[in-house]
Amino acid sequence: MTRSLFVHVVTFNSASVIAACLESVIAQLGFDKLVVSVTDNASSDSSADIVQRKFCEQVKAAVLLRRNAANLGFCGAHNQGALDFLASDCDYFCILNPDVRLEPDCLSSLVGACQADQRLGLATPLLLRADEHLNPLHPEMVDAAGMQLFDSLRHFDRGSGQPLTPEYLEERDIFGGTGACLIIKRECLQDLLLESGSYDDALYKIYPQLKDGREQRAALFDEAFFAYREDADLCWRANLLKWRCRFVPAARAYHQRVVTPERRALLPALINSYGVRNRFLLQLNNYSFDMGWRRFVFGFVVRNLIVLLGVLLRERTSLGALVQFWQLAPRAMKRRKVLFRKISKIGSMA
Repeated sequence: MTRSLFVHVVTFNSASVIAACLESVIAQLGFDKLVVSVTDNASSDSSADIVQRKFCEQVKAAVLLRRNAANLGFCGAHNQGALDFLASDCDYFCILNPDVRLEPDCLSSLVGACQADQRLGLATPLLLRADEHLNPLHPEMVDAAGMQLFDSLRHFDRGSGQPLTPEYLEERDIFGGTGACLIIKRECLQDLLLESGSYDDALYKIYPQLKDGREQRAALFDEAFFAYREDADLCWRANLLKWRCRFVPAARAYHQRVVTPERRALLPALINSYGVRNRFLLQLNNYSFDMGWRRFVFGFVVRNLIVLLGVLLRERTSLGALVQFWQLAPRAMKRRKVLFRKISKIGSMA
């Protein structure tokens, strides 16, 4: 069975890590065809120049490079890559962060898992914490062993910050995987695509740079998220559409983690505001009241009330996030109707 993979990396001021990342991608084993593409999101450092000089101009590397004139966010830039993937003849799409270094058999192990099961649409590796050079920390520490969704409707990278123990070495189905490294089967990606429409005007008022070139992007990620929590939104949508995600610990990679829940007070206000706005977008897109009383009580009611009070009383820099959510809510409701109509059709055919 042939194996073809399209790897897409989005850079944004990633000069210190992008070379190590791409070297590990090019060294991947077990593929008949491997396409490597980088989209630079208007970096102010030398990220794009490094890619051009060290990889694009070397025949043995043959890395593709796109330079965006403006920052389209994690979502918009990866949606550019998704359209390129769909135009290719590759069977699998890999979303990869520039601050991740892969073991040589990492991606082939993930693709192998997807090939073994028709409804397994996504696969995620064992990510271990790395230093600034993308080398593993010692002793080994888990960065992510898949993603979990809790009754509080909070999603966390499983095992994040914990020592590597046998619990995280067991292959299993999981809610989802972090966008730092995620494999998606072509059929799954096509099923996950969102519809676009005139209701995107609300989005363009917040991010006017997304309006130009819309036809050059596939709607894989919801661009209203811009960055942060978009991977949870994608994985939740996959769950609703009956696509499974597999955690494959035999696939290893090393991730330099910067944003963690315990560092919230130290993070820029903009990042925290993304977290607030996108929490509510995530629920509006995917939550339904038939998900059980625990998620309704502890997630939809209690946790949301805690977040709202936290913004009003302590983190007032995130008030604008609530305004943006209100502006984007009608758009999210229209997309939600389309998604749940599709889910109902799946249920009626079961």
